Amino acid sequence: MSKNNDFKENLDFANKFFRNKNFEKAEKLYKKILKKFPTNFDANYYLASIKVQSNNFNDAKGYMESAISIKPNLPELNNNLGLVYLNLNEVEKSIKYFQKAISLNKDYVIAYTNLGMAYVSIKKVPEAKKNYLKAIEIDPENLLANYNLANLLKRLGDHKNSEKFYKKAIEINPNHLPSYNNMMDLYDKSNQNDKLSNLINGAEIIFKNDQVIKSFKAKLLFKNKNYKEVVSLLEKTEYLPEQIIQKQASYEVLAKSYDKLGDYDNAFKLFQMLNNIMDQYKDPTVDKKIYLNTTKERLDFFSNPKISDWHLPEVIDNKKDPYFLIGFPRSGTTLLDTILRSHPSIEVLEEIPIINRFIDRLYINKSFTLEDLEKADPNLIKEMRSYYFNQIESYKKNKDKKITIDKMPLNIVHVGEILRFFPNAKFILALRHPYDCVLSCFMQNFMLNHAMANFLNLDDASKLYDLTMSLWKKYIKVFKVDYHIIRYEDVISNFEVTIKALLSFLKVQWSDNVKEFYKTAEKRGIINTPSYNQVNQPIYSDSKYRWKNYKKEFVNSKNSLDKWVKEFNY
Repeated sequence: MSKNNDFKENLDFANKFFRNKNFEKAEKLYKKILKKFPTNFDANYYLASIKVQSNNFNDAKGYMESAISIKPNLPELNNNLGLVYLNLNEVEKSIKYFQKAISLNKDYVIAYTNLGMAYVSIKKVPEAKKNYLKAIEIDPENLLANYNLANLLKRLGDHKNSEKFYKKAIEINPNHLPSYNNMMDLYDKSNQNDKLSNLINGAEIIFKNDQVIKSFKAKLLFKNKNYKEVVSLLEKTEYLPEQIIQKQASYEVLAKSYDKLGDYDNAFKLFQMLNNIMDQYKDPTVDKKIYLNTTKERLDFFSNPKISDWHLPEVIDNKKDPYFLIGFPRSGTTLLDTILRSHPSIEVLEEIPIINRFIDRLYINKSFTLEDLEKADPNLIKEMRSYYFNQIESYKKNKDKKITIDKMPLNIVHVGEILRFFPNAKFILALRHPYDCVLSCFMQNFMLNHAMANFLNLDDASKLYDLTMSLWKKYIKVFKVDYHIIRYEDVISNFEVTIKALLSFLKVQWSDNVKEFYKTAEKRGIINTPSYNQVNQPIYSDSKYRWKNYKKEFVNSKNSLDKWVKEFNY
């Protein structure tokens, strides 16, 4: 048999194995072919496809690049290489190949959709939206483009249009479970409970016993205070090993239902099980010690008594120094946020990490150190102030508001840096009973980062509380800080007097709008904190001194917390 016949036979067999999904035999033959014919297009292309099937994108890249060097002008090949690069997180290269695919075929819907995904991954939102819309313009019935655009609009807070495109995705494919799940999340987080109920009822008919739908149903029952029904629905539920997210969601609402029913032992047990799951499956780069060290480093540095002699810099622009709403997480900041944004003169930016970016820019990009704070260069101060105010302006929705408040509780850790660049900054310090604050952190299903990883057990949460408040106390000792303390319990028990004092600190007049803050919450759309389903109702006192129900669980935390109970007069 001639070499050409041998080659053709091997290629025919390899392609047959590939079509029949016998990838192991196909791979052996393709590799055999490439030893003698390294520029064979089919062998390179299909080997790349086999590697993609097994998520081996590094090997896929090499074979795909060889294939494209042979036939550079195939739109599908350029698109597929773009996907490989996207999976390898080489986003700029993926964009290049998606754009090449589109240049070769102006109506290539999949390439527009993939290009949108690439832009989303590097947070180029306008470009992502433009490409999703182009894909839909070409093919209005494209499921992925409609679904991805709905997700993007949901992130942007355009809930009306997000809902529209989720509905379109479901119209295209009534069995597309991700569209149902994400629209349920939209309705849940924006407290559109009637729509959530209707969607759940429809989804249950199509997807029998789906755990995600069941968890949303449990959340709705919880909102409607049907706690026994939550327990009945979830108590004996079993989960597949891969159903981690569903298990977390169910454990959280089941634990909270036990708490409401007074079964505190089962509630605590489930909260701890939930946190153990979160710890087990957290991003391996998350390390609670990093945040602890950040806080300790500042406590040590600002303990130097000489810092009291620092001269705060002169304000070198015409910008009014910012307002910050700070405190320990779960100290009532979301309630305060909603009350304050109900005032016609106040806008609140909800937990946008502007100061985190500011700090990263300062220490990473500018090679700044804590020691440099004493005599910061005036030009750097001016530049960093401009950076911060530009960030604030980019997030403001109403330019006419008299006051904008930057709300991020753990900005409390960076008060020292804030004052060196904004010496006339004002701070609202939200306080709550230390035990309640720590317990609530432990009970929340937070997205874990270096800080939140300290809330997976009461002992770690208590230690971080102690460290954070020690740092705050140090700040107000070494600096002249313009601050106002507001206690969660006072907001609940003496609302009008407490909020009037806060507004006086902010130098704005009383407005009756603040008394109906829950109506503001109803109009806010998605609220991006764990309190989203609490602030859309009038003041209630269920969370006040809840820690007493779990008193026995705080045995190892008393040393960290009791001094702050005394310090804050609880």
